[in-house]
Amino acid sequence: MFSNDMKEKTNGCVDVSDLQDETVRRFLLFLYTDKLEDLTWDAALHLFKAADKYAVIALRDKCSNFLKSNLNLENACEALMLSDLHQDKNLKESTQNFILRNAKVIFKSEEWKILKDNNSKLVIETMERNWNEE
Repeated sequence: MFSNDMKEKTNGCVDVSDLQDETVRRFLLFLYTDKLEDLTWDAALHLFKAADKYAVIALRDKCSNFLKSNLNLENACEALMLSDLHQDKNLKESTQNFILRNAKVIFKSEEWKILKDNNSKLVIETMERNWNEE
């Protein structure tokens, strides 16, 4: 951006309008220090998306691992959609397994109903894991 005739070269800055300020701060902190501080579920979600967009694999992996270890009944559907959208196979499989272990509760949740309405293919794929396990 800074070496070609683009607005970033002229202005001397890059406008990252699709990321929250806190996400950019955490993203840059990781790039310079390789550290994540006080990570929360929401922060990990935002950082995961940024890391995927900018191909920072180490950060994406750390966020993915955080999300896997912090799955719960309320956030599992969100993690499943994220993992499918960003093609994180490991996070997806872990989340699908978590959902199936907790199916009696999750299948009755409002989040699951919304997921069924918006992405029935992902719901079917998840439910079929019960019968397709090798």
